[in-house]
Amino acid sequence: MGNIETVLSSSIAAVFFAAFVVAGTMWYGSATTPIELFGPTRYQWDQGYFQQEIYRRVSAGLAENQSLSEAWSKIPEKLAFYDYIGNNPAKGGLFRAVRCTIGLLWSDDGAR
Repeated sequence: MGNIETVLSSSIAAVFFAAFVVAGTMWYGSATTPIELFGPTRYQWDQGYFQQEIYRRVSAGLAENQSLSEAWSKIPEKLAFYDYIGNNPAKGGLFRAVRCTIGLLWSDDGAR
C-alpha cells in the first residue's frame, strides 16, 4: 500500500482534479448551478422540492385565468426534467446511464 504520504498525496490530487472539473464546467458555462452539474440531491427529491415548485407555478397560472395546458407549458424544461422519476437519486439519478452499460438496470427509465 505504501506510506501515508503517498496515500495522502494521491487523494489530494484526486480532489483537486474533481475541483478543477467542477470549476471549469461552471466557469465556461456548460453548467451554471451545482444542480445542473450533479443533479438533484436526495434531500431535494425526498422533500418533493421540484414537485412543489411545479405545483406552485401551475396554481399561479390557473389563478391568472390561464388554461391548464397554458399553465403547464410555462414550466421550464429543466424543472420538469429534475422532477422526472429517472432523476431520482435513490435509483441512480443522472448517473444511471453508466450503470445501464454494465447491465445493472433492465428498464430504460430507471423507475423500478
